[in-house]
Amino acid sequence: MVLQVQNLSKSFDSKRVLNEITFEAPQGEIFSLIGPNGAGKTTTLRCIYGGLIPDEGKVKLFGEPLNSQGKTRLGVLTEDRLKFGRFRGEDYVRLWKMLYPRWSERIFSSFAMHYQFDLSQKVENYSMGIRTLFHLSLILASGAELLLLDEPTQNLDPVIRQEVLEVLRDFVHQEGRSVVISSHELYELEEISTSFAIIREGVVLYHDTMDHAKESHRLVDSGEKIPVGNVVGVLGNRTLIKTDEEVGDFPTFKEIALAYLQGKRAFVPFEMK
Repeated sequence: MVLQVQNLSKSFDSKRVLNEITFEAPQGEIFSLIGPNGAGKTTTLRCIYGGLIPDEGKVKLFGEPLNSQGKTRLGVLTEDRLKFGRFRGEDYVRLWKMLYPRWSERIFSSFAMHYQFDLSQKVENYSMGIRTLFHLSLILASGAELLLLDEPTQNLDPVIRQEVLEVLRDFVHQEGRSVVISSHELYELEEISTSFAIIREGVVLYHDTMDHAKESHRLVDSGEKIPVGNVVGVLGNRTLIKTDEEVGDFPTFKEIALAYLQGKRAFVPFEMK
């Protein structure tokens, strides 16, 4: 496993944000950390790359605790993107070259030309979409073996979103490269992820491979006999069951994720007559 997270807990003041988070991300794949805003996804990533110190638990990258050598093998797209707003684009390029010994000028230049980065301009003047693309280009050119990406398609138009997803797919096809994505964009994650963890209120509700999750769940209509298995959640007039029995219909990944996040009680704001 390229990433191992075990019993990770974190509180801010008296508020518990992460509660014994545990999951593993395989090498050579795209792993997704899924959940609504405020679920604890960003805090989890910050604990993984060293931006926060967890109260309890362990994180291993490449089989070891994070160290200075491991940081050069890690590329991070943070929630607030690039922090030094007064830096020009070319300032960031020089900084990345110093930090990452396996920097690829060819990869960065291809991004810069395709998206027409103005490297003489201050990054704080870039649009949010260009800032995301610029940050991604730095990470992908860094030579990092593992990418930790927080909402990597945020503020991108549909065409560019698809381009970014294809780039990430190509990235993991290179030997030894892996990606961990934190997002709530279920359609995108289903398209590119191999495995995932669903997180809500600082707790991992379920983690699995994409294929096994779809094979081991069924959707049954209300009123239909519930088979042997665990009731996961309610989706309208259907219920998601974790079972090996051949009943109902196979769910989509979106239906699986929403059922775990919503739970066994559907939101009904109006009384039905």
